[in-house]
Amino acid sequence: MKIPDMPPARRAPLAAALLAGCMLVATAGAHAADTDAWSTAPYSLGQGLYFPAQGLRLGGYANLQYYDVANEPPTLNTRDISLFVTKDLGSRAQLFTELDAGDAVQLGGSHSNRKHGELDVERLYVDYRANPWLNLRLGKFLTPVGQWNQVHADPLTWTVSRPLATSSAFARHAAGAMAFGTVTTHGHDLDYWLFADDSRDFDVGPDQDRAYAASGTDLPNRNNFRHAFGGRVLWHARGDRFTLGMSVLGYRLDAPRQSYRLVGLDFGWSGRYFSLDGEGIYREGGSPGQPAETGGFVEAEVPLAQRLYLVGRLERYRTSAPAQTVTLRTLALNFRPVPGLVFKLEHRDGNRSTELAPAGWLASFAVLF
Repeated sequence: MKIPDMPPARRAPLAAALLAGCMLVATAGAHAADTDAWSTAPYSLGQGLYFPAQGLRLGGYANLQYYDVANEPPTLNTRDISLFVTKDLGSRAQLFTELDAGDAVQLGGSHSNRKHGELDVERLYVDYRANPWLNLRLGKFLTPVGQWNQVHADPLTWTVSRPLATSSAFARHAAGAMAFGTVTTHGHDLDYWLFADDSRDFDVGPDQDRAYAASGTDLPNRNNFRHAFGGRVLWHARGDRFTLGMSVLGYRLDAPRQSYRLVGLDFGWSGRYFSLDGEGIYREGGSPGQPAETGGFVEAEVPLAQRLYLVGRLERYRTSAPAQTVTLRTLALNFRPVPGLVFKLEHRDGNRSTELAPAGWLASFAVLF
């Protein structure tokens, strides 16, 4: 992290993370002789290492990705090595942080497109649980837009690539305050999130929300918020087998200094023989004459055998900068031999040769620990 380049206001949350880490280390040292205090619960892959007496859980995930796409040399890289730290602060409050070493190792690729590894504070916040329908969060968190952005870790997704509608038009992270919870009405649960972002004065590290990084390209478009506010609701029905969500937000980007308004819709349905889900967004605003950015996808997951799934996705997306419309077809295999381990292989094709999401083969191996 380029800490010396950060303005003082942006150093505060990072300092809090480091302080929390020091406190945990100090606590460990103080109790080193007390083995009972640091006894762990039985460990299962993917569940993290839990210290009940400390209210502390350590976990994370790592993935290795292979890209062989049009007009680029094949590359193999460790896209993410993430460490999760969760610490109970009394009976109602909890500290959570995710530190991510992105692109730490990369083999192949041309010199010009070779990425430099960096350590980011992906998430850092404190939750206060007042009751099931009201929780408060303060810090840096994932922007509550759609379902994919909030469950984006590679071991938890179906494909290597990420649909353009889930990341290209807004910042994946927000820094500020959020209220969220679940209310029940007429036998159905309704989840909600309301947030306000002030990334201009309250941000952590030089993390850059690259608009198309998740699709395997490194175009210069950045989506970092300067200010944002918005919310999301998610309705559950049929025993949670069907969900319908809506997201609304307004925001101003850090560069270029332009304001946007975004509406998103998403759904999920789980049946006996296959599952369906999808998301769509519509964004307007920006400079005069700039076209709206809109698009979405529908994805089906079909179990072929025990722990082996066939995934098909069709997506269409119109970008505003550069102005173009692409149609993408993705066919993938997803194999989960044991909980916490995922192998993926996919082929992506489109209606045109595009630098937004070039056609080709992608593969990954991910572990949740």
